Amino acid sequence: MNGMKLQVVSLLISLLAGSAPAAADSIPHVGVNLGGWFLIEEWMFSFGQFDRVAEMSDLPQGVVMPPLLPDGMGENWYGEGDLVNKIVAKYDEDFAVQVIEAHRQTYITDEDIAAMKSANITNVRMPLGWWAFVEESLKDASEVITDPAHSDMKFVTITQEALRTEIQRFKDEGINILLDIHAMPGGSSEGSYSGIFPSTPMFWDDEDLMDLGYSIIESLCDFYLGLDKDLQDSVTGITLLNEPAHNMDIDMYESVMTNWLAGAIDIYRKKIVEGGSDDVESVPKLFVNLIETAMSDQNMLDFFHSTFSPKELQNWAVLDIHHYFAWDGGHNGCYEEGSCSYQCSDSTTEEGLSAIQEIIKDGAAESHKFFFDNGTIPLVSCSEYSLATYDTSNDACRGQAVLNAMFQGQKDSFREQGLFGAFFWTWKMPYGGTHEDAWSLKKFLGLGS
Repeated sequence: MNGMKLQVVSLLISLLAGSAPAAADSIPHVGVNLGGWFLIEEWMFSFGQFDRVAEMSDLPQGVVMPPLLPDGMGENWYGEGDLVNKIVAKYDEDFAVQVIEAHRQTYITDEDIAAMKSANITNVRMPLGWWAFVEESLKDASEVITDPAHSDMKFVTITQEALRTEIQRFKDEGINILLDIHAMPGGSSEGSYSGIFPSTPMFWDDEDLMDLGYSIIESLCDFYLGLDKDLQDSVTGITLLNEPAHNMDIDMYESVMTNWLAGAIDIYRKKIVEGGSDDVESVPKLFVNLIETAMSDQNMLDFFHSTFSPKELQNWAVLDIHHYFAWDGGHNGCYEEGSCSYQCSDSTTEEGLSAIQEIIKDGAAESHKFFFDNGTIPLVSCSEYSLATYDTSNDACRGQAVLNAMFQGQKDSFREQGLFGAFFWTWKMPYGGTHEDAWSLKKFLGLGS
């Protein structure tokens, strides 16, 4: 490991350990996502054959699913629902369960958790699909279930016993968990993480699906309340839904989404805050994830003030906004001249690298500025960020100088803004081809794939 990489690892450890000179400069919840494990996105398994991060409805980018399908199955897939459906069609349900379970049991290893601990990572965010909190997930073994709105989308349930076991694995190493529901029945966002891509998301159009969504939230809360006290203590955060209504018609869906989300929050409030603990400060923080493709910053602010009391905002309600330079047209970088805010080759000169660092610094400072300038939301977080400078990884900057600048710029900005939480996306991406350079923290740290 060269001197520059050692310096970067030192910076990461300092950030994760919260070892800034003053408490105001530290970030309480800092860590890494476990993307691609219990919720599978196709681009993370594209095996170097594709380089788009943003999915395309006419281009299935999923290629492999090790260890049982290390070379694929002869046809590509769009997302987890499509993957399982195609395995069932080509083989059978039993083999589909074997494929997904083998992936789950081997993807995040004991060595991975030890490596996280060695880097002073104390928090992980665990994306999960709704299929972890259905009635079937209470059984002893996983099974194939079908999405209620899309008969050609199937999933392998995550048993709650398996989930409990994984929380224990992290707890044993002193690492806390943020449980994050990434998808709802029928599809609650546009994107491969919705599970049903490229089919149309139906969750916000169907009262029965939204009611089913409430039962998923209740099951999540019941799962948490059923944990032993020591495991409860290691679950320090919960997200009820990731990026709700992302890239869907704002005029049509914003009010539907916020009304449902307020109801989901009330379930959490009654079950966990009011019913689950005598000490409100000990309950898991509720990371309420919102996204600018579904509502404006001002509407996010208004939603928070209409949904939470000042005491709740102070104690447990966290406004969570993702930030990615890959889709930030004013601060992105790529190889092609004139297509981005800067060219990757600019980093080869001291003057050029300095200019890139300023662009990154400005972009990172803008990430949550609206909410901090307003000053009425005490707890603001960023549960997803990366080092990617562009949304196609072959065109994004992958040289170490720019990657280091991306890390340093975001690190400094998150501290200066006073973020409550920041989670890198993601820990590993061994089957992601050129995506791995900017999206895998493990590779960035020089710890392998």
